[in-house]
Amino acid sequence: MDRSVRAGFASLAVPPWLALLAGVACAQAPGGREAGAPGVIVEPAAERDISESWSFTGRVQAIDKVELRARVQGYLAARNVEEGAEVAKDQLLFVIEKAPYQAGVAQAEANLASASAAEELARVTLGRTETLVSRETVSRAALDEANAQYLQAQAAAQAAEAALTRARLDLAYTDIRAPMAGRIGRAAFSVGDLVGPDAGPLATLVAQDPMYAAFPVPSRVLLEVRREGRARESVNVHLELADGSLYEHAGEVRFAEVEADPTTDTVTVRATVPNPDRLLVDQQLVGVTVEAKEPAARLVISQSALLLDQQGAYVLVVDANGQVAARRVALGGQQGAQVIVESGLAAGEQVIVGGVQKVRPGMTVSAQMVSGSDPAR
Repeated sequence: MDRSVRAGFASLAVPPWLALLAGVACAQAPGGREAGAPGVIVEPAAERDISESWSFTGRVQAIDKVELRARVQGYLAARNVEEGAEVAKDQLLFVIEKAPYQAGVAQAEANLASASAAEELARVTLGRTETLVSRETVSRAALDEANAQYLQAQAAAQAAEAALTRARLDLAYTDIRAPMAGRIGRAAFSVGDLVGPDAGPLATLVAQDPMYAAFPVPSRVLLEVRREGRARESVNVHLELADGSLYEHAGEVRFAEVEADPTTDTVTVRATVPNPDRLLVDQQLVGVTVEAKEPAARLVISQSALLLDQQGAYVLVVDANGQVAARRVALGGQQGAQVIVESGLAAGEQVIVGGVQKVRPGMTVSAQMVSGSDPAR
């Protein structure tokens, strides 16, 4: 090669300091991140106004349920209600043959009349004897005997009156009436059957409106609610029916049992739910959601950010320098695709929700905000 050409190439040689800068530039990616830094997707932890809710599985229960039984023995004379029909309070449902009990009342009335007459005679006799004793016509012993006979007649009259009351009660018991409004079940006896106190229930009467929704709540959840000082008036109860539809009437928590179930460590809570359309049936299985009436500001993150190990739940966050750090978090309830964070994380921290399997704490990453997130939140 010509010496002048070689001299021209020499004049184009790169100075050592410029070569160093070029090497640094090649090692850096736009934005100051290392070219080899893995890319991740982040989302800021944000506060949301949330109506906190808890979900359970429960059963519908009748607030009142009565087994209708015959209180006196006799043949069933009439059944005045259709099976499955709704009845009003004091409505006549069954009639037991009355004739024997009407005769019993008549007999008791006659016995009372006889006892009353005997009592009157003994009273008059006692008065006469007292007069004769005062005139010293009869002995004192005759007066004692007359007084005893009067007391016996008086007691007999009281016993006859009690027997009449009992006979009238037995006659009244031949009419079996509804002790409350509700729906009557299948009748266990037909007209003409012999019924009585030992024959079993004639039918079951179940109150229809309102109903209970009973559901077991873990003791841990109930303890948390009580520590927070939540009143039962602060929540609504919503039911999900068997077909997946939401029951339109909200219920109210009424009370919790005073004992926990030792086998499941749960406490049964009961809520009253209106049942005007009779969609709820005793012992029906339902989904139960207890929801706070007033929303509260809670810190939430996407469920995709959660990681678990032997120590519990944690998330990976990216700081302003692009470095990854782990945060141990205490979790609250679930809200759709998000979960409430009780502690361990601050609002605005960038939580890794995508590419978490490629990084570990201490690494430098290239973070990209998830689509639709506001980094200023």
